[in-house]
Amino acid sequence: MFFALERGLVKVFGIKRKSLSESAGKKIDQWGRGIILVAFLSVLLFVLEVDFDIRWFLIYYLIISFGFQMVIEWVYLKKNKQYIITFTFLLLTVPIIYHIEFLI
Repeated sequence: MFFALERGLVKVFGIKRKSLSESAGKKIDQWGRGIILVAFLSVLLFVLEVDFDIRWFLIYYLIISFGFQMVIEWVYLKKNKQYIITFTFLLLTVPIIYHIEFLI
């Protein structure tokens, strides 16, 4: 489903796929993703001890991770409009994760 959606968005918006590693934002992207991952992994231990719904933890992680990726793509790959795909996937994955109990 996501593959077909990505293909459709590429055709509709004329998006040219380009990797962030080919741009000036490579180091910022790597450091940012690393910091976000380490922060969420360190908080995960606390979340598991406290009675907190793991769905919300995953939703917060996805919002921050996709949000960071979207901003970096918007800044460094603005001409390619690749941030539209990331934003669309963010808008789709959050409700899916929230309603995962009902979908399974």
